Amino acid sequence: MLWGLVQLLTKGAAKVRLKGIVQGVGFRPFIHNLAAEQGVAGYVRNLGDARVELYVEGVQLGVDRFITGLKIRSPRICQITDLEVEYTGFSGRFTAFTIYPSNSHRAASGSVIPPDIGVCDQCAVDILAASRWHLYPFTCCASCGPRFAAVLEPPYDRERTNMARFAMCETCHGEYRSPKDRRFHAQGICCSACGPHVTLHEKGGKTVDTDNPLSEAARLLTEGAVIGIKGICGVHVAASALRDDALQRIRRRKGRLSQPLAVMSRDVGEVRKFADLSSLEIALLEDWRRPILALNKSESYFLSELVAPHLNTVGVMLPYTGIHLLLCHFSGDPAIVMTSGNDSGLPMAITNDDAIRQLSDIVDFFVLHDREIVARCDDSVIRVLNDFPTIIRRSRGYVPAPVEVPVLAEQNIVGLGAELRSVGAILHRSHGYLTQHIGDVDCLETAAFLEDALEHLRHLVGIENHPKIIAHDAHPRYLSTRLAKDLSVKWGASTMPVQHHHAHAASLMAENSVPGGESIVAIAVDGVGFGVDGDIWGGEILVSSYKGFERVGHLARQPMPGGDLCTRFPLRMCAAILLEHLEDSTVRSRLLSHRGNGSVTEEDLDRLTTQVTGGVGLSWTSSAGRVLDAMAAGAGICLERTYEGEPAMTLEAVAERGETAELAATSDLIVSQGGLKIVDTRRLLLSALLALEKLPIRDVCASFEYTLSKAMASIAKEAARQTGIRRIGLTGGVAVNARIAATVRREVEKESFEFVQHRLVPPGDGGLSLGQVVVASQV
Repeated sequence: MLWGLVQLLTKGAAKVRLKGIVQGVGFRPFIHNLAAEQGVAGYVRNLGDARVELYVEGVQLGVDRFITGLKIRSPRICQITDLEVEYTGFSGRFTAFTIYPSNSHRAASGSVIPPDIGVCDQCAVDILAASRWHLYPFTCCASCGPRFAAVLEPPYDRERTNMARFAMCETCHGEYRSPKDRRFHAQGICCSACGPHVTLHEKGGKTVDTDNPLSEAARLLTEGAVIGIKGICGVHVAASALRDDALQRIRRRKGRLSQPLAVMSRDVGEVRKFADLSSLEIALLEDWRRPILALNKSESYFLSELVAPHLNTVGVMLPYTGIHLLLCHFSGDPAIVMTSGNDSGLPMAITNDDAIRQLSDIVDFFVLHDREIVARCDDSVIRVLNDFPTIIRRSRGYVPAPVEVPVLAEQNIVGLGAELRSVGAILHRSHGYLTQHIGDVDCLETAAFLEDALEHLRHLVGIENHPKIIAHDAHPRYLSTRLAKDLSVKWGASTMPVQHHHAHAASLMAENSVPGGESIVAIAVDGVGFGVDGDIWGGEILVSSYKGFERVGHLARQPMPGGDLCTRFPLRMCAAILLEHLEDSTVRSRLLSHRGNGSVTEEDLDRLTTQVTGGVGLSWTSSAGRVLDAMAAGAGICLERTYEGEPAMTLEAVAERGETAELAATSDLIVSQGGLKIVDTRRLLLSALLALEKLPIRDVCASFEYTLSKAMASIAKEAARQTGIRRIGLTGGVAVNARIAATVRREVEKESFEFVQHRLVPPGDGGLSLGQVVVASQV
């Protein structure tokens, strides 16, 4: 009893500093209320380096319980990566707990502004209910709303966000200052009396006179209009997912003939009407990040076939802003197409003027608003593979949260990614910070966007000096390689080329916390990667560490007559691989039987033979992407590629319905050559084309993917046995193929090897920059 009395009378104090995602997540209101609950006094404030500092004093038991609550009860979006507690003597200076004004001084780095947060359920109710936020699309609280797309610089306070020009009305200010209100210190708080406003415009920019722009826009969508919608991170091009006429206009105007278009539905109940959903997929759809989720079309799929032509999947997301919520609410359609609002090859529009200038030839109307978008950010894309969510595009909702890596960089390093689907990265000590999705860095505008995104990220993270190493893809003709040289002069930094597939393997290792000094066997499969021998690689089995790699196997080297022509018209690739068998009547008739753009003639086959034998306009590749393309073309599924990955994706869609069998024994497909194990893809493709004469296309496609996957896994397992390595991983763009990923995993785990796959960064080129900076850190 005496000890209990001592505890009740003993006074104490503590000063605490926290790193991580601790600003802009309702952390200060949480601290304020936690302090009141435990009866302690003091203060909390944001620091300019995105950390949070606080001081508490009172009964020691209350101080201890406060510290424990910090660790286990912080807001769901908060990520505390470092918590420093300094116990001090009780001063008695404080009689209450106060939220202090932010301190702009930067004393450290490593903390960061949080990602953009989808509208929460409570705010959604406020928008749709008879409240003072009724039908107001910018409604938010301390736990939701734009962050990365809104913050000019840390610390996270209203005056340093895109809300600075909107003065709070008296009612909003009262809620902002009330500790018992969930909008307590919500920097984005606003209402129809004091916040941004939405307007509807004709394609040339003229304002449409209407009392409810979003209701009118929803009506126009259902009638077949194409509308540009400005959200919190950029502009979408929207249309009804039921209207073939509207989607045809989008495809024609944007030049996206077949590329799948994402859709947005009001809730999970609407999604169930046209897509299959597991419990994990429901959780991902409803997660605060609100990504696009690649879902299998259901048997009752009824959306327009122009949403995702020839595919078995459809990309779906739920509303993540009040604007989207109200569009879905007013629309009677089960889904609205939401695709990126940009001119072909350019970054997504984010200003009203750019939207009208770039998109007036694409859309019929615009929904715009007067709140600035500080940082454009495309929607993130996820697919569940092997029962785990795999990020295909890491952007809104994930950026700028860091990826922890198992290396410690002595100096800051930048990675520029590759040419396609590029993402930049900054490595600061053991934190890998990735930019938002940049796109294809094949024009000056996108290269400039990449540079700007890296600079903005560096500023938000609190890295004062420019990085001293710039890692880039080893391809000498990529624009990112040229950008690396330009930045090296501008920043006074050195450059370091990193082989494409080594970067893929290092990225996989880093996100799976493989320690430095250890290696994995990586199956790195994609479309294009510049090899150390000058060939185009893409079907590689590597023994990889962070410091280097050894190529122990690969898919057979195949000719590409005409180079990129084989990529655009994959039947050329198919014919080139089967060159030795073009006189076979079955093969020849199969190749000549296909009709359409991309088909071949007798003269084409003769010309290809001459090109290959003469070495004219010829490059060589071991790419898995090109082999899958060749199979898709040989089966007549896809004769022309109109977007990245189209032939392989259509092949997967057909294979999804098929039964699998080995088209050839693995032992017959793998040959030894120069100390390497080679998969004879010519023999495999020939077996597949001959099998098409007696088996359904879907079964042959399924068996082709299965046999190829099994052969690659076999080489990887043999390499692992010979080296004593226990981890085998799958990486590269082809790793998002569900059937290939599942087959490789089964084959690897059959012999008790540990299978590693991507979960935090994309397997494709969107995750490449993380591998680049980790490799560069080991030099």
